[in-house]
Amino acid sequence: MDNNQYAQTGRRMFIITWILLFGLLFIFFYYHGQSDKGRVESHPGKVIIKADAQGHYRIDGAIDGQPVHFIIDTGATLLAIPEKVARELNLSGRYPIRMQTAKGTVEGSLTRVNKLSFGNFTLYDVKAVIILGAEDDMLLMGMNVLSHFSLTQTNKTLVIKKSDEQ
Repeated sequence: MDNNQYAQTGRRMFIITWILLFGLLFIFFYYHGQSDKGRVESHPGKVIIKADAQGHYRIDGAIDGQPVHFIIDTGATLLAIPEKVARELNLSGRYPIRMQTAKGTVEGSLTRVNKLSFGNFTLYDVKAVIILGAEDDMLLMGMNVLSHFSLTQTNKTLVIKKSDEQ
């Protein structure tokens, strides 16, 4: 092969590489954008949530009328609110508490939320814990909230219905 043939082969490889790169980027962003569409459906008496790419069930809601983001956590005893979000919601803790979590021991402060809503559901006077030092935006919807509902999980889909005992 002479230098001209090497240059021609190099140009072809360069073009093929860029085409593949753009193709992969297109596929990534196309499916990434699709992942949140239709993830949550609200119906009278029930909410259907599809798991995200990490397998978590997330839903938007509100505390005292202010928008928040929940992650469903059946391993959490209480509604857990990061300190950053608690400040934004003007919530203050009343009683200090230490808790064991998957990440170890954390400090918190017990409080109450006047009104919690998600989907078509609303709960009042909900016990919660403010997680001191937590600066993320995601609230953990624990079992003190979830126990008011029946939960069914099938094929990466969680159905939350009004409990028959209410």
